[in-house]
Amino acid sequence: MFTPLQRKRFPDEIVEQIVALIKDGQLRPGDTLPSERKIAEKLNVSRPPLREALKTLETLGFIEIRQRKKSLIKSVADVSLHNPLAQVIQEDEEMTIQLLQVRKILESWAAAEACSRATDDDLAILETVYLDLEKDFQNGELGVDADVRFHLSIYQATKNTVLSHIASTLLALLHQAQRITRQAMFEETVNRERLLEQHRLILAAIRERNPERAEEAMRNHLDYAESYFVSR
Repeated sequence: MFTPLQRKRFPDEIVEQIVALIKDGQLRPGDTLPSERKIAEKLNVSRPPLREALKTLETLGFIEIRQRKKSLIKSVADVSLHNPLAQVIQEDEEMTIQLLQVRKILESWAAAEACSRATDDDLAILETVYLDLEKDFQNGELGVDADVRFHLSIYQATKNTVLSHIASTLLALLHQAQRITRQAMFEETVNRERLLEQHRLILAAIRERNPERAEEAMRNHLDYAESYFVSR
């Protein structure tokens, strides 16, 4: 993935290479970078300029450096949880419905596009995340994190880097609202079963490379989520 640099310094060149990897989708929202040692070896650079480059990338909003953890690739469309839009969506049910309507437009297309663009690795990731969601539901958990990863994996399977970053932001905005909603929704066991079946149908359609069925399954799933809000 990384290309060795001819010179042993110049953090700007490191920044440019990592940004290029993000732009072409080789590094995607939620991915973690290898350790500093491994990156330095791959780039043929010393640790000090690499650390300077990573700090620059964090300042620019491309990555999040976590203490004692690897650096995380952020959405380039990311917004802070203190952003006014995030606050409004968390506190306003109508705004949450509007966000779901935007997702219907984007995710119906993404599900159909993934049918032709997803690699075997993409399908394996999607299946693994589905099993995580199934396990969460079986354990009586809300499954919000697994659900976000499931939908983001579909976006990433489209190989559309811009859409993947936008999707990461949209799903982050919905995250807290989804937790609150599911606590109420899962008071009825049938809702848990319905949601799992809806995700299974989406996965099956993408696995079968059937764009019409994938688009329909995704739209039905998000229609169901929207109808729950409207009927409350």
